[in-house]
This record gives sequence, structure tokens and C-alpha cells, in this order.
Amino acid sequence: MRLLICAGRHYADTLMCERVLDAYRDIKCVQVLIHGASQFLGNVLEDWAREHEIDVVRYPPNWKKHGKQAERQRNQFMLKDSRPDVVIALPGGDDTRELILQARAAGIHVLTLDS
Repeated sequence: MRLLICAGRHYADTLMCERVLDAYRDIKCVQVLIHGASQFLGNVLEDWAREHEIDVVRYPPNWKKHGKQAERQRNQFMLKDSRPDVVIALPGGDDTRELILQARAAGIHVLTLDS
């Protein structure tokens, strides 16, 4: 199963992130963890995946090419390119909400965690 996890740019609750991943992994077999290379969560996500022998795919935003739209462009591409089976959305802003809407419109199951 391919799991995409997303959050707002400034979301930094690494403990909650790990708890959510642990809880989800307890009920589903995660084979690939997909993320957007958050400055706060990226390393934690990758460490968690390695600890559980889960493959990782990261999509950092291309600020040079897309400027202020980098995260939104990355999210659109990440969702289409990575083909997740489920999206877990931690608290975020407009770009996170847009990713959630796009995932649902594509028929992807979305689990949200409110702040």
C-alpha cells in the first residue's frame, strides 16, 4: 500500500506524526511512504520508514522554478505521480486543503487529523 502523508509547511509535531504513522501501520501494511520533504517532518518521516523497512518517495518543492506556487505545484504533481492509495493529512493551510480536495476528487481515501 502507498501512503502519502502531508501537513502544513510549519507543522512540526514530530511525536504526533510518528504516533499517527504507527497507528496506521498497525491496521494496514504500508509498503511506500510518500511525503513532500517538509523541513520539520522530512527527516522524521524518513527515519520512521527506514526503521519499519518501508520504501520512501520524497517530493521537495521546486522554489526556483515555481516561486511562491512551489508547494502547490509540488502537491499536484506528487498526488498524480505517486499514485497513493491513501492520504493522511496532518494540520495545514490552504495548500494542504487543496491537496485533500484533489485527492478526494480522484477517489483517494483521505484521513485528516485536526489540530
